[in-house]
Amino acid sequence: MALPSVLAAVRKAPALRALPPDLTPSLVTTADDVGFDNDTCEAGPKADRIEPCVFGDRASATDVVLYGDSHAGMWLPAMKEIAERRHWRLQFFGKPACPTPKITFWNQQESRVFTECDRFRSYVAAHVASARPELVVVTNASFSHKRGRGVPITPEQWRAGLAETLRTLRQAADHVVVLGDIPVLDQSGPECLSAHVADISACFTSRTAATARVWNAAESAAARATGAGYVSVLPWLCTTVCTPVIGNVGVYRNRFHLTATYARMMNGVLEEALVKHFPQDAVP
Repeated sequence: MALPSVLAAVRKAPALRALPPDLTPSLVTTADDVGFDNDTCEAGPKADRIEPCVFGDRASATDVVLYGDSHAGMWLPAMKEIAERRHWRLQFFGKPACPTPKITFWNQQESRVFTECDRFRSYVAAHVASARPELVVVTNASFSHKRGRGVPITPEQWRAGLAETLRTLRQAADHVVVLGDIPVLDQSGPECLSAHVADISACFTSRTAATARVWNAAESAAARATGAGYVSVLPWLCTTVCTPVIGNVGVYRNRFHLTATYARMMNGVLEEALVKHFPQDAVP
């Protein structure tokens, strides 16, 4: 979809009340709508490296890297379509719960320091330094990370840590672009919709609340400070409210991740945004 069509659909979404009968994906499958083989292509909890999955044109001279945590995987369905269309060689480096800012995170599931995340970050940086790609796209989930037991990371720490990572990547990559974080809903999209089929407005979240939970301002500041590009995805998702359904498409597969179906629909606007920061590839 082109940007005007996306914005028009987003504007209309708050008027929806009943769940569309042709909702895609269906509520039964929404939570599993990932869109790629995440068991193969994402580094596991104990892993500190992974052989990257490669998409698009493997013989291309245009190397592009998509790097981040589970939100990088969330955008992979859209990036795959862009890579195929533009004949990019797309390498994917994703490790869930391991954002890219140079911060030693707390592994909240195991209640310990997440040393594997530090090592994974170093591994990706070394790969980028060796491959010297034309473009690196970085994206993260910034919600509710910690540095220690009960010690939340502040927006300023996030900004500083991301800036350090971006500086490292920019030493090797021609262009680095940060894809901003998505809003976080009050409730899981499919679970809430299942309980409110006749009035899905009960599942809407105000944009103010949804965006207060993520640190887009910190990420934008880090990008500006390092000469990286920044793309805000908020207009693709919200007006004054953020809705779990746009048109007949389920937008969220939980509170924190887009469905692969919706991400794939955004491949056109994502491409438009990326080529603004990647001018030598702006002409097909």
